[in-house]
Amino acid sequence: MNIEIPGVGVVEFPDDMPMEQIEAALSQYRAPDTRNADGTYGTPPEGMVMNPKTGQMEDMRSPANPNIPTGTANAAMIGAGQGLGFGMLDEAVAGGRALMGNDYDYELAVMREADRRAQDDNAVAYYSGMIPGAVASSVSGWKAAGVPMQGKNLMGTAARGAGMGAVEGGLFGFGQGEGAADRVGDAAKMAATGGAIGGMAPPVVHGASKALGAGRDVVTGGVDAALGRANQSKAGRVVLDTVRKSGRSVADVQDDVARAIAQGQPEFRMMDALGTAGQRRASGIARSGGDGAEDIARFLQQRQLDQPNRVAGFVEDAFTGTTNPQNLPVQPGSIPEILTRRQTAQQAKDALTAARGQAADVAYDAARQGSGPVDVRGALSVIDDRIGGMRGSNVTGDGIDGALAKFRSRLAADPAPNGEIARELSDFDRVLGVKQDVQDAIGVAVRAGRNNEARELTKLSQALDQALESASDGYRAANDSFRQASQTIGAVDQGAAMSRPSARAADTIPQFQAMTPDQQAAARVGYGDRALAKIEASTSPTANRAKAFTSTKAAQEADAMAVDPRLFRDRIARENAMWDTQNRALGGSRTADNLEDIRDLGPMQNIFRALRDVGNLELGSAVQNVGAAVGPIATGQNEATRSLIAKMLMSGNPEQALQKALREEAMSQGQKRVAEALMRSIGREAVPVR
Repeated sequence: MNIEIPGVGVVEFPDDMPMEQIEAALSQYRAPDTRNADGTYGTPPEGMVMNPKTGQMEDMRSPANPNIPTGTANAAMIGAGQGLGFGMLDEAVAGGRALMGNDYDYELAVMREADRRAQDDNAVAYYSGMIPGAVASSVSGWKAAGVPMQGKNLMGTAARGAGMGAVEGGLFGFGQGEGAADRVGDAAKMAATGGAIGGMAPPVVHGASKALGAGRDVVTGGVDAALGRANQSKAGRVVLDTVRKSGRSVADVQDDVARAIAQGQPEFRMMDALGTAGQRRASGIARSGGDGAEDIARFLQQRQLDQPNRVAGFVEDAFTGTTNPQNLPVQPGSIPEILTRRQTAQQAKDALTAARGQAADVAYDAARQGSGPVDVRGALSVIDDRIGGMRGSNVTGDGIDGALAKFRSRLAADPAPNGEIARELSDFDRVLGVKQDVQDAIGVAVRAGRNNEARELTKLSQALDQALESASDGYRAANDSFRQASQTIGAVDQGAAMSRPSARAADTIPQFQAMTPDQQAAARVGYGDRALAKIEASTSPTANRAKAFTSTKAAQEADAMAVDPRLFRDRIARENAMWDTQNRALGGSRTADNLEDIRDLGPMQNIFRALRDVGNLELGSAVQNVGAAVGPIATGQNEATRSLIAKMLMSGNPEQALQKALREEAMSQGQKRVAEALMRSIGREAVPVR
């Protein structure tokens, strides 16, 4: 038996070989079955796809194929789906139908043919759906992901646009590919393309917006100038631009102004919270002439005139000491209550001295009730060591020896029968009176700078204290209370001394921290009183009374001594900012004001001067006068609009003043982001994947 095998030749088999053996031998020469599903061989023609439901090849390109969706409405829907799905609508639909039991490859072929026909036969409808769909998926997708589409500035927005374009392009390229390797390659290519287009979109959109806005401003500016009306939109844009230049947000400015009002500074306004940018804008308005300039100048002048009273009040708040931070009930006339009053240093000392006397009367009276004889030998010995054994009989004069002799004579008892001085005195009141007079004499000597006299009298005072304490158990407690009250009174002068420029913060702060709460409160009174004296000594209406508290020494001492250091620091910082605003707006040369007075005669006067200058061949001056005439029209900042800008800058509620501008800005930014997404989507479609 001879059998011809293609590609091999004729093979001879014995006639008696069983057919099963012949089949087995032939199987090693048989080529793989390359038939298509319909029984044909080879690669199917383009557009031919096996329909598993019929078991036959189906021509997708045939106009008569009823399985391909067609028509304008379908084209728009397919385009919208491709835009929303970054070109992966066909995969999504095929996958969904496969889940319902259909063949994925067949359904994918149907959707891709429908997409091809929509682009070729109904391009307008297709792209009318695709482009809005792509924009919607871009804007809503990034918003849903919580990714801001706008940066802090144009460069930041461009960087974000590049990143978004790269992601969107990568998704689009992945959806256009076939197979894993193909999809990855197309995704990488379109990511690079999308990133480049996305980075260019914000500058292009921004430039176009600026150009359109400038043209619109010229037209509307002419109408506004002719009617003499304010343009709130333009005024709001100017102030928002000032906010951007300050590097802050409107919410930040609102918080600063609201906090200032809550802390007793309602004079602090938007222009102050904007820092240098706000000050420069206020200066421009103040020097531009018209009602707006007058309004802002009057406000700044009056605010500066009121600064001394404000700063003085802040100093009193910061250095009116409190020894009762928990606001517990205090007895009227007591030291804690006295130190919560607003008063001068002398008033505080007088009140504290009176309170000390009243408390001493009660305490010493209790000590007197249970007193015994007072042994004054120690005190007499101190006096005799200084003036000798003269017992005071021959010592006179106003010096320390004379004073000690007088105290000795008051302490000495009547001679005993044997002619000797009694060693003990039973009169407690008599010794107590001497002790108090000695204490007063010490104070006089200290204030007069007679340190040697003060030392000698202090020795006597200590000896008398020991004698009185030995004679009365209650005297020690009374004496301790008196001493503490005296130290509190002395702390007033210590606080005043701390405020001297010669006193170093390195010394004053530890001294203050070592005091008791009552002494600290008294020291605050003295410190604040000296600070108030400095404020009152300055008579210049434009002087900055807050500046003195910004030195390193004053700032450190305020942080350590003020009742509420942060509150005081914030208030002083605001006063300095407000002074800077008025100084920039109203201070310095008046040349700008004089020039503005000339320009303020009106646009027509400037035109007439320009014509005169042309006749005199003074072309430079002519150009300047023409610019002065048409400038407000070109920029839209006529006098009425500038007045509105002034009101916004002086606002105590920035968010309310800028409410309309913020809405318009949000709308404008939203339109820009949509335009950028539109550029990215058109760019993806315009650049072929292959």
